[in-house]
Amino acid sequence: MNNRITLAAIILAAACGLALADSFSGRLMLYPDWTHSKVTGASTVTETFDSFVDWTHTSGTNANQMNTIVRETTTLTNSESKTINLAGGVTDSFGDATTFVTVRFLCLSCPTSNTNNITMGGGTNSWASWCGGTNNTLTVRPGGAIMLLAPDVTGYAVTDAALTMLNDGTNSTTYSLYIGGSE
Repeated sequence: MNNRITLAAIILAAACGLALADSFSGRLMLYPDWTHSKVTGASTVTETFDSFVDWTHTSGTNANQMNTIVRETTTLTNSESKTINLAGGVTDSFGDATTFVTVRFLCLSCPTSNTNNITMGGGTNSWASWCGGTNNTLTVRPGGAIMLLAPDVTGYAVTDAALTMLNDGTNSTTYSLYIGGSE
């Protein structure tokens, strides 16, 4: 009888562990596919480029690890802003609440169809470790993007929680935001 109870407890614990397990691993690659050459006299000189980013991460909370990612695509109307709370106010694709402790990856991109810029940063209770100051901002122009990558154990600490995106103009503007890190 005790063996059956022990076996049932082990099976139940394993099933619960599998049901609650969340894993996030992979590889981020950013490399130019550029041709840069110059004709010098009778010869052509060509420049080659190495990868800008080639980062493999595993699931976890240490260096080169992330255990959560949040992504969203949002359209802001005339001078509208959106603030997200990195310390518990966002959900992942599975609907689970995410509380970032460390951000190791962030990408904000704007499609070329936008006519306005998106400004990231500033706002009340601003998350500042990515930019150095609570009032600092960064502008992403139509067709542009910014990316932050901090694979070390420190990453970008989430001590203050708010990240604000602002539509800088009068036309509707869309952006896509990806934030990966550790809870």
